[in-house]
Amino acid sequence: MTALDPDSTRAWNCPPTGCAGAPAGCRRRRPGTRAEGKAGSAGSLRESLLVSTVVIAGLAAAVPGAVVAQAQDAEPPSFSEVVDVQLVNVEVWVSDRRGRPVTGLGPDDFEVREDGEQVTIDFFNEVTDAVSARRAGEPGEPAAAAEPASTGGPAEPAHLVLYFDELHLGPASRKQAIEDLRAFLDQETFPAERVLIFRQDRDLVTEAYFGSSREDLDAALERIAASPGMGGQSQQAKRLAIRRLNQLWQDARTLASAGSSRRNSAPAPCGTFVRQAMPEVENAANIGRDRIGATLDHLTTTVRFLAALPGVKTLLYISDSLERTPGSDLRDFITGLCPAGDRFRSMSPVAELSTGFHELTRHANANRVTVYSLQTSGLRPAFLSAAEQSSIDFQGANPFNSSVREAERGGMAVLADETGGRAIFNRNQFGDELEQIASEMASYYSLAYRPPHGGDRGEHQIRVRVRGRNVQVRHRRGYRDKSSDQRMSEQLDGALYLGLVENPLGVRLGAGRVRAAGGGKRRLPLHVMVPAAQVAFLPFEGKEMAQIRVEVASRHAATSKVVRDEKTFLVEVPPDRETRLLDLVFNIDIPDGLNLVAVGVRDDATRETAFVSTTLAVGEGAGNAR
Repeated sequence: MTALDPDSTRAWNCPPTGCAGAPAGCRRRRPGTRAEGKAGSAGSLRESLLVSTVVIAGLAAAVPGAVVAQAQDAEPPSFSEVVDVQLVNVEVWVSDRRGRPVTGLGPDDFEVREDGEQVTIDFFNEVTDAVSARRAGEPGEPAAAAEPASTGGPAEPAHLVLYFDELHLGPASRKQAIEDLRAFLDQETFPAERVLIFRQDRDLVTEAYFGSSREDLDAALERIAASPGMGGQSQQAKRLAIRRLNQLWQDARTLASAGSSRRNSAPAPCGTFVRQAMPEVENAANIGRDRIGATLDHLTTTVRFLAALPGVKTLLYISDSLERTPGSDLRDFITGLCPAGDRFRSMSPVAELSTGFHELTRHANANRVTVYSLQTSGLRPAFLSAAEQSSIDFQGANPFNSSVREAERGGMAVLADETGGRAIFNRNQFGDELEQIASEMASYYSLAYRPPHGGDRGEHQIRVRVRGRNVQVRHRRGYRDKSSDQRMSEQLDGALYLGLVENPLGVRLGAGRVRAAGGGKRRLPLHVMVPAAQVAFLPFEGKEMAQIRVEVASRHAATSKVVRDEKTFLVEVPPDRETRLLDLVFNIDIPDGLNLVAVGVRDDATRETAFVSTTLAVGEGAGNAR
């Protein structure tokens, strides 16, 4: 066995604080251009991998004298009673009736209720500058944690996610938004290294990672500006649907008129028209549901990735529209032609996507993601032009235009309202709004309480008010409680896809001898080494034992196929605990080639969790590795 120089682990993992302030040669890896689904091209993947690739070959790398622990074959017995209760964090923005921030409040000014039951505020902080705050290890002063019932002081640093929804974003409307975003970033009000950029069409694409330079962000915005988007196609499809509905109406009137010449009475055209029009509405609704469903899925994936990042995350959702009830505006078009058509609403295929939006926002709230919705189409003219309105034989054009505008904003408003953010409508320029968002990211009240339900994995509502004041209070409205296993799995995804590292346990990784596993795979003994001094050992069957859960996820760089596994280790306290490493051996089967590997380690007694990630190349295409 050869020794693993502790300093060499810098080639494997960034320190807990991430890239900023890391030793030379330790840079955040970028796991490829695709965050979900398909991998990017081989060229773009190679360019995006900033950490040195470790080629696994030969003898195992291990620390001499480490305590080797093997995983339990069966589910290990619980050696301690662990109450898995996480503090619920709530960020609160308070403003007066003119929209100006209200400062100087204390914990006694706030009342917090969960599911109608008043809870005790255990931790309180009036955050004053989260944008300038830095995590320990970053250049500058380390951020201080909030103290119980304290006021003032810094907080965990803010992070900004720019999310471009290409399924609902047209090329024309995005231009001003991108120009204003560039101007905002040029002001250096917000650190470039804390900006993450996603672009979503049918896939979710990571255009710029946390740790990017200002130049990286510019290049990402340039790529997005050059993208045609698919929002224009959606708008054109709706215009074509209106034309077809109008033609069906004209045909129904002609048929009714022909019938009246034979019967000396004019049969109403609405019955025929509505029956023929409903399939058109149904088709449009299905297409809309498909696009909106894809967007909600990708937003959920984004929220999942961000779970690994501590503190508050602001997601700026950039789009022309996001309907909550696709097809409702076309249904209103029908009832505008046939007011009596209200009785046909029971035939309508229109259904709200309330469940999908509810699940997404509760998921975002649990991961402390606040959404600001920015509608880039702004103060555009009415959906139906004057020429189009004149060609339509009814008096409901203006109500229909209002219906389109309301439908486009419905989902965007829900995302913002439910997560404590704001929806930005009726703007053709966004510089002032971006400055306001940065101000709100920097300053707010941070409250935390222990939930009365004790970790029941259910959904819970949150209500916050300020006592004795006529003020506006904005905060996330509820959340979905998660088990520690769910939280660990989500945080592991952040390490795997975004390279987010959080390592309070001081975990190091080593590799054993690679062996053939069949099927184009290699079996790699992964040595997960944890300082024994960082782990809690508790009495169990006459010994002092630690119970440590290890979860590993690997993603093949070329195919994006993900393999997961987890094991629980029972480890006896070593005699020289203060200096020993616990060597948790985890065999993983990975395909030949380059693999991205993330490891999560949890001390089950304290629920302290660490996440590290690395790249491994084995077998074919891995140099001289065998």
